[in-house]
Amino acid sequence: MLITSTFSVAGRCESTGALGIIVTSSSPAVGARCPRIKARTGAILSQNVTDPRLSEIGLMMLEKGYDAESALRAMKAASPYPEYRQLAVVDAAGSSAVFSGEKALGIHGQFCAPNVASVGNLLCDSSIPEAMGRRFLALSGESLPDRLLASIETGYELGGELDQERSIALIVYTDDPFAYIDLRVDDSENPLAAMKQLWTMYRPLADAYKTRALTPMLAPSYGVKGDE
Repeated sequence: MLITSTFSVAGRCESTGALGIIVTSSSPAVGARCPRIKARTGAILSQNVTDPRLSEIGLMMLEKGYDAESALRAMKAASPYPEYRQLAVVDAAGSSAVFSGEKALGIHGQFCAPNVASVGNLLCDSSIPEAMGRRFLALSGESLPDRLLASIETGYELGGELDQERSIALIVYTDDPFAYIDLRVDDSENPLAAMKQLWTMYRPLADAYKTRALTPMLAPSYGVKGDE
């Protein structure tokens, strides 16, 4: 039987409106299943016993102008098994909502506040989501990727999951329809360390990749290291 543990943070930058998610799990390739973001719309997490279809329903509600709580209600109503789901939503205005069904796995928890929502299951301590969320809020002057990384690191420091974490994903959208950052460690003995190393490498390239997409005439000449 496949039983995996997951904890995560969805957040919004108050100054730029950027939306981001960081999620880690004892299962491989968590970034392929749990997080969904659409620029200027919202960030949604579907986990515990994941149904990725629910995230699409939530985003559709947000696109029509409904807030995070309304999107969450629609996701719960659409699922024939809401008791198995754990959901989190942050909308483009910074409203947030969270839900943990009565059959959420093991020790679980949730937290939401303006601009942040965090959830986790099969945790060492039910306070981990709140600690991650408050860490995110305390770092309002930092970049969104750095805030998300610091938040998930807080979860690790507090003991994280009962199982060994194996994968992690960091995704950020700004104003563009494509991801500004979409970094994933699909299987690792130390996914957080691998992600921090990956982010250190990718950070100085992120703006250049955006420039190549939007204004290629301003991109460095072909053949320069980092060109695709």
